Amino acid sequence: MRQGPGDYGAERDPAAGERPPGYGAPGDDAPPGDPAASASSLIEHIQGVMEHQKALLARDLHDELGGLLVGAVMDLAWAEQHMSAPPAELKQKLVRARQTLAAAIDMKRKLIEELRPTLLDNVGLFAALRWHVQAACKRAGATCTLVVPEDERRFLPNVPIALFRIVQEALAVIVARKPVASTEFTLTVDRRAITILIRSDAAGAPSPEEEPGINADVHYLAAIQQRVASLKGEFHHDHIPAVGTHITVRFPLEHTLLPG
Repeated sequence: MRQGPGDYGAERDPAAGERPPGYGAPGDDAPPGDPAASASSLIEHIQGVMEHQKALLARDLHDELGGLLVGAVMDLAWAEQHMSAPPAELKQKLVRARQTLAAAIDMKRKLIEELRPTLLDNVGLFAALRWHVQAACKRAGATCTLVVPEDERRFLPNVPIALFRIVQEALAVIVARKPVASTEFTLTVDRRAITILIRSDAAGAPSPEEEPGINADVHYLAAIQQRVASLKGEFHHDHIPAVGTHITVRFPLEHTLLPG
């Protein structure tokens, strides 16, 4: 059954202590004596564990904390309706308490979306990417051209969250390089690969206070490169100050889609 956009669709780990699905022990696929491959496998394993724990935390926030907050709001609303001629001060306290709880519910929803986008589980990767890219462009005050297929695909386990994080981190790099005039996001699927293109046009040279720290860019780009490598993909990045940024990632279908 489909859940609404605000619902959380991830399932809890069926066995306590079980590894996240699709992630083996660090170094399982690394040839003996290959430090680079072992390090890459370890990073991939850590990323998988982190995403798994985020999904469990988001589920608890939705099911446990969300239920408590909604119940409290309903009780306050009932009290407001059933009090006969309440003093103005008491009425004011009830209204303020209900507004505070409503704000807490909104914060809970925001935390859940940051931990694990619910759209991934409810309507699929492509819809989640449309929502995220549009929201990022709006926050940056940049116009956005968006081209994403309407038909969702059947991905291998853990691929949707990996692709979503790659796009999330790529947009973080672009948005940090202010000022951004426009952003183009294109996702295409052909017979061999999935390709994601993100291109931004700068709105002039950045001022000294808007110049992003080099470490932030390096860390984001390193994270993207690691995620792309875990899916056997290709990563290209070009940046010219006062002109714009061009990021392309490409993944073979056999490493991303379910067969058939």
